[in-house]
Amino acid sequence: MPIDTGQQWVLAGRESELGAAGAALRQGGGVLLTGGPGVGRTRLLAAVLEEAAAAGRTVVTVGGVGGRRGSGGVRAFGSVAECLWWLRQSGGGQRVVLGCDDAHLLDEADAHRVYRTAAAGQLAVAATVRQDARHPVGVDRLWVEQLVERVEVAPFDRTATAAMLRARLGGRLDAGSLERLWSATQGNALVLRELVEHALDEGSLRREREVWSWSGLAGGPPRRLADVLLLWLRDLSAQEEELVGMLAVAEPLEADAVARRGLASAAEALSRRGVVRVEQTGRRVRLRLALPLAGRTVVSRMPALTARRLRLQAAEAIEDGERTGPDEVLRTVTLRVAAGLVPERRLLLEAARTAVRRQEFARAEQLCRLVTDEDSGERGAGRAEGGSGEVALLLGRVLAGQGRHEEAEEVFASVRGCPGGAAGRAEAVAARVANIAFGLGRVETAAAVLEEEQRRLGGAGAGSLLTARAVLAVLADRLPEAVAAGEAVVGLGGPGPVPAGEEAVAAPAGRGEGAAGGSSGGTGAGERAGAAGLLPVVAFARAELGDPGGASALLASWARQAEAWPEEALLDFRSVAAHCALVQGDLRAAGTAVARLVRGAAGAGRLGQLRAWVYQARLLRRRGRPEDAAALLWQAGAVRAGYDWLTSPSWVLAQLAGALAEAGRHGEALRTLAEARSAQRAGVRRPVLDDAIGFERAVVLAHAGDRSGAAAQALEVAGRAEAGGRLPAAIAALHLAARATDAAPSAARVQRLALRCRAEEARLQAEQVRALARGDAEALVAVAGRFRSLAALPAAAEAAEQAGRVHRAAGRRRKGRLASAAAQELCARFGGALPPWAEPGERGTDVTAALTTREREVAALAAGGLSNREIADRLVVSVRTVENHLHRVYHKLGVVQRADLSELLVTRPVPDGGGAGAVGAGRTAQAGRAARPRPRPAGAEERGRCAMCAQPLGSVG
Repeated sequence: MPIDTGQQWVLAGRESELGAAGAALRQGGGVLLTGGPGVGRTRLLAAVLEEAAAAGRTVVTVGGVGGRRGSGGVRAFGSVAECLWWLRQSGGGQRVVLGCDDAHLLDEADAHRVYRTAAAGQLAVAATVRQDARHPVGVDRLWVEQLVERVEVAPFDRTATAAMLRARLGGRLDAGSLERLWSATQGNALVLRELVEHALDEGSLRREREVWSWSGLAGGPPRRLADVLLLWLRDLSAQEEELVGMLAVAEPLEADAVARRGLASAAEALSRRGVVRVEQTGRRVRLRLALPLAGRTVVSRMPALTARRLRLQAAEAIEDGERTGPDEVLRTVTLRVAAGLVPERRLLLEAARTAVRRQEFARAEQLCRLVTDEDSGERGAGRAEGGSGEVALLLGRVLAGQGRHEEAEEVFASVRGCPGGAAGRAEAVAARVANIAFGLGRVETAAAVLEEEQRRLGGAGAGSLLTARAVLAVLADRLPEAVAAGEAVVGLGGPGPVPAGEEAVAAPAGRGEGAAGGSSGGTGAGERAGAAGLLPVVAFARAELGDPGGASALLASWARQAEAWPEEALLDFRSVAAHCALVQGDLRAAGTAVARLVRGAAGAGRLGQLRAWVYQARLLRRRGRPEDAAALLWQAGAVRAGYDWLTSPSWVLAQLAGALAEAGRHGEALRTLAEARSAQRAGVRRPVLDDAIGFERAVVLAHAGDRSGAAAQALEVAGRAEAGGRLPAAIAALHLAARATDAAPSAARVQRLALRCRAEEARLQAEQVRALARGDAEALVAVAGRFRSLAALPAAAEAAEQAGRVHRAAGRRRKGRLASAAAQELCARFGGALPPWAEPGERGTDVTAALTTREREVAALAAGGLSNREIADRLVVSVRTVENHLHRVYHKLGVVQRADLSELLVTRPVPDGGGAGAVGAGRTAQAGRAARPRPRPAGAEERGRCAMCAQPLGSVG
């Protein structure tokens, strides 16, 4: 469809700042809008003045203010003196508002006159200033003497960016495109506008079916955007230009390396101006350009010889530093290649391996091609065949990581000689099997290839092939097979779930835990090598089958050896450790495991960052912080890390939908959920993750008000999970269905499953369902206490409120009040609210509750701007079906047009102390701090007494 690139950029995402400025003027004072360059101060000031004029105030401006020209009630003057003369003639007074853009550019005399006039009560000032500029004394005195209220205009956060783009495009972006745009612009309004307009003109930002998508900026920034970015870099000294150039070609740079080049003072000056961003991780301090596109602009305008010199200088600075690991080799090799030099083959191969591990596939392909070209030129030099086999294996992984799976299959199938003999060949087979299964979606073919290669290799390379077999078993939801595969490596499988009818006990330290530790003399090198890949898969399967404690113990017994494993295996080890802790339900232990994963993620490339964000988000949601979780999941949705057996793009999107629903943003959650289901249909069938997506769909429906639809979806998930032996997943789904609707139908079933499950959280969930079914308030109080001991405060608060409801229903009003007070106290501690179905007196209050599941989805998509044809394509139904659904939606909700739907799918209000993200898209950093409780340091404890049982609440974790 043709794109209206002339559509206005309306003011969106600034509701909070606009409201604060308007309130300051209504209270008789003024307002000072402060912020960095390009954040939109001028546009916001124009809106403030337009509102003032519409309210009957006399508005005068000096220096020109952006916005609509010729607005009624606005009188423009060319100078402060002319404006003040007119003011004296007209009498002035607080009904007059003086608008002044870039007040930091006023000379001292004019600034003093404005201050004196405002102090005399003859006008109210509405002005903008740059926060990094020196202000005239008169402007500073305005806010020091409280004649104006300072309102910080920060760069847009992701939510406000989404609101801006939705207003400009008339539709929504997919999560990955939104994250790419935000990352490229860092929320700077001017840069965002220029980049989006360029992307629309060149067609890289386009509407695919019903969702806008942007793959990224190809080449350097366009001329107009480059000119805007260079304005941000003007008036630099020679040393500052040198540092900006070095960062442009080689960021990030160590602060010590910059200091050794004599550029420390330039770094400090650029940091004060906001041109350079300082990142500190432990004792490591690195410098980057604050706007990522600025570096590309500088490089595009840089003379070739200058770029070559700076790249070689940066490479030398990196080599002179204390760190000389694989990352440094990759960076120096890349810089020298870009400078026109070709390092020796050994360094090229080492850099290519590191690039593959970091999932930097484009760079890895370039390095592999250089090695291939060198080999072709030296074919008669007696080079070992294994070397070319290693290059082919690397190239196959590179192609698979870029989504070129057919090309990768051709390369993998041609691999013959590999370094390491049979073990190297087994590694190549495992990579090929993963490409066929995850990339091409041919799981059965992958299994057949694996069987054939296992027969050919015999016992050689058993570790890699067993790992591939276990991963295929997880992919096909045959988790007991994955556990059985661990028996081949020193009994990694260990004990399974408790048989039906037996009471669960703590996981024993049997042969799986004792022998797998590698401490006994019977554990050979081959077994240890096999464990590196296989151990995380086995532990994951054990946790999913209902023994997360035993899986965690198994991982703990190998923790010391794992530190020496390859980065990919260590990343899997840490990720699965976090997963097991989350399945177990102890959020303190989970916090420790997730923190360990996050610390190691920086060295594991894009996949490490993806995993870190996903597991952080899972933990944050369990701690009652869905807004923070959504911010991380937006970032995770933009990561392109190749295939991953632990995550998938559709599951990340589904988790984002769940977090948005928990934050009260129901319409956005339903639209994101539709995007996740579309991505799920386009991907490989993975029952474990498919059920996780189904669970998130039930969460979204439950929070959006469709309790019966949520329960039906949850029961479907429970049935499939139980059939696969995934007891914690089945119990969690039954737990959600029971909480959202009626617990009685699920009570017996959940008790039967809990007897076979060792997961502490699953047992507590089962006890909660049984207590709800029996109406046992005291049992619910006990459940709340046990959830609290696991630092699961949101779950504890819900159980406490349920106890209060049961007490009140039985006429025990005092106990009911105490239980509800305990629930509210717990909510205050984690800074959130109860889920809608648990709120006191909430049942049936949602105006959209009468809608069915499908009607709710259709309404959400229609409210998001989709046409009937686009909705039909997304939901795989006919246009007539969509029309019928919308007709029923309009009738049930009492509306007559699409525009009315968005008002009925609004954000659920967040109580005082709730998260900032759910309140408004345009919240500033300052407003966010006012609304959200102050964050606690990691490991800090908050102690108090429960209003229900007078017992210590313990640490929050």
